[in-house]
Amino acid sequence: MTGRAFFGPPHHAPAAGGLQVTVHLVPVLDGRLVAFDVTAAEARGRWLPWSVIDYAQNPYEAASILADDWCGVPLEDLALADVMSLPAPGDGWELALVFRAVLAAAPEGDTERRPHVYETGDFDAFGAFDPVDLQRWVEGSPPARHDGAAPAGRGLIF
Repeated sequence: MTGRAFFGPPHHAPAAGGLQVTVHLVPVLDGRLVAFDVTAAEARGRWLPWSVIDYAQNPYEAASILADDWCGVPLEDLALADVMSLPAPGDGWELALVFRAVLAAAPEGDTERRPHVYETGDFDAFGAFDPVDLQRWVEGSPPARHDGAAPAGRGLIF
């Protein structure tokens, strides 16, 4: 029998077998994916903005702060795009909250993060996220169902 997801007080670093709740941002500019080329030695590469949220923090607030920090431009829309359960280091668990952030302008970046705007329809994999995930999120498609059924109520008028 699998245990229930009850956890003790928050930790300031990953704990073996623990839980981390993360917020991931999928920046979108004119229907195109925006990622960031990071030059910092400890995280060099192309990344989407993400962070572990603070204990009891509102996920929308965390996503908005992340958008301000990484993108630095006004948002036209910020919406929850998906929730994913992922393995985490140390036999832990990550609950990933993915937000779609429609940018009102191109981000300028800074000395450690340079924005890269993909061509329309061009998607890369980032960490645990496959290109098909990015495509759904950029295009604003509903989250995938793992039982093969269509999302309830989509496109139906009652």
